[in-house]
Formats: sequence, structure tokens, C-alpha cells
Amino acid sequence: MKISIDVVIPSFRPAIDYLLSILQLKRPANTVMKFFLIIDDPLVKLPPELVAISNQEDVSLVRNEQNLGAPASRNKGIDMGTGDWILLLDDDVHVPVDLLEIYAAAIMQHPTATGFIGLVELPPASKAFTQAICATGAMDIFTIARRQKEYAWGATANLLISRHALGTDRFSLRYPAAGGGEDVDLLLRVREKQGGVNYQCLPAAAVTHPWWAEEKPMYRRTFRYGVGNSWLGQLNPRYTYRDFFNTPEVLFLALLALVPLFIFKLVALCAWLFFVGGVLLIEVLATTIQALKRSQVISIAMLWYVILLRWVYECGVLWGNLKRGRLTGLGERFHDDGRVQRIFFYRLNTRKTIKWILYPVLIYCTLYYFL
Repeated sequence: MKISIDVVIPSFRPAIDYLLSILQLKRPANTVMKFFLIIDDPLVKLPPELVAISNQEDVSLVRNEQNLGAPASRNKGIDMGTGDWILLLDDDVHVPVDLLEIYAAAIMQHPTATGFIGLVELPPASKAFTQAICATGAMDIFTIARRQKEYAWGATANLLISRHALGTDRFSLRYPAAGGGEDVDLLLRVREKQGGVNYQCLPAAAVTHPWWAEEKPMYRRTFRYGVGNSWLGQLNPRYTYRDFFNTPEVLFLALLALVPLFIFKLVALCAWLFFVGGVLLIEVLATTIQALKRSQVISIAMLWYVILLRWVYECGVLWGNLKRGRLTGLGERFHDDGRVQRIFFYRLNTRKTIKWILYPVLIYCTLYYFL
């Protein structure tokens, strides 16, 4: 059995150390390999070593005429190839020399699989900000291959998918160009076509991904993920369910209520500000208790970042829905594990329980003191 694999790597800032390691990966025996490196910056100067290696017969280097973003660049690389399997890699991962051999062996053993989820390791978090990212679970999908035998989707930083299973499906360009939600969307759609068969986890196919910005605090990516994930429920409604409003949604509804409350003189501004302040205080309290429950060791700085990261992400989801005038997105949540369970107020946890016990108390206090 001869295997053919296309390796697709979108790159906005081509770093020679990472890319050379990928393009020089050991080619497995009895396997036809093609590498498609999509440079997504028409102005970036390419290192001469990269240009030289692109002259190899099995390496194609393509420069986009304009910045298209990661999803469109991946689509371009997928369409350029004809391999039976497509390996999606980020351009900034450290790869072991035998990565392709591990994937080839998995294909030989499971030739009808929909795809394989590789492991993406992050270095130990040494700063409060990255420790907070880990505490929120935002990066759990990177290591899902270590915890599960199969799953509904995986990170496109290191994922192999069958071209037959993929068919004509591609990454949707409705999601943010820099990435966020499009991987969940595509892989769930492909999974549906395969009768709900999950992707197999392959922890042996492990790469290492560095922390972004040298672990410095940055929120743009978190906000972008929120905006991107606001599309998931709209485009994949069968995986949605309704839940309690989160804090940004509660504050948005309070803002909408501000005008009629003032017009009809139902409440004074001080009462409204008291309620808003109470909502924010409850958010801090509930998130703090949940974080302390989940993490045995936690610093004030880490806790601060946990609160901010959650707030920024939820604001991103809210903004994504409001920007499209989609008020039905308020209170809408998404089963990204592929469950179809249209229920209300799913899975109470510590944070939600505290919030929705204290909200009635806050409303009572607002009415008692100001009316």
C-alpha cells in the first residue's frame, strides 16, 4: 500500500528555524510526500535557505499576492495538492524528525480513519499570564491527544485528515482571517459526513509550540477567538444549547434597559450603577472561587489574568454576535465536543451557581436601597 501525504503550512512570518525543520522531515518509505508552504505576506523577505529548499521536487513555495489569512491559505495549499492525506501544521512548531513516519504508520494501521489528532505541547508556563491561560483551559485542545483516544476535532497546528473524508469542504472564510473557530467548524462538518466518527488521537505524533509573544500579556488573540466562536452556533445550530447569560451579556442587557428606565423614571442612575458594580463584583468573586477550586497554587497576578481572559473572550463572543445583529446569540452556547444536546441551562458549575445565587440578592438590594 503506497501512501501519499500533502503537508500544508501557512506562514505569515516565515521563521527559518521552524520551517527548515518541517521541510527537512524524514520522508517515510513507500510514501509520496508533497510540501506546500503558503507565504501569506507579499512583502516579507524570504531567507535564502528557504528559497533554496523550495527548489526541491517535493516542495512548493507559494506567495499570496495579498494577506489572505490562515484559513484561506490552508485552503489554497489543500487545493494545490492531490495526496490522499493532508497534514496541517503551524509554521512555528518544533517537529521531531520522525513525525511523518509516525503518521504514515498510523495510516497503514487505520487506512479508513477520518483523520488523526497529533499532540501539541506547550513549554511550561513560567509567567502568571500563561499560567492563567492554562488555568482557563483555553489550550486544552492542544493536548487532547494525551487525554482521549478519539475526539470531535483537533488543533490545526498538528492534524492529519483524509482527503476522501474532507471532500470539497474547506475552511470557512467567515471566521477571522487570523484564525478562531474555523477549525472546529470544518472538522465537525467533516465528522458529520462520516456518520459522527471521531478523529483518532495520536499522542506519539507530538510537536512543540512556543508561547506567543514570549509569554507577555496579550488579549487580541483571546478576543479574536471569541469573535470567531460566535459564528459556530450560527453555522452549526445542531450543536447549540441555551444557558444563563454571562457577565458581558448581562451588562449589555442592563445597558439596553437604561434608556426606558430613565424615560419612565423607574430607577435613578445611582441604582443602575450600583447594579452594574454588583454584577462586576459577583463576576470577580465567582471566578476567583472557581479558580481557587481548580488550582491548588494561584497568585494574585494569575487570578487577575484568569478574570481578564475570561472577560475578554466572552466580550469577543458578544461583539461577534452584535456586529451581525444576531441577538439570538445571547445565551447561546456551543458543544464543541460534537454532542447534539439541545437543553437549557446545561451543566451548572461553581462559577455559574455562585453568580445565579447572588444575582437575585443583588436585584433585591438594588430595589430595597434605591426604590
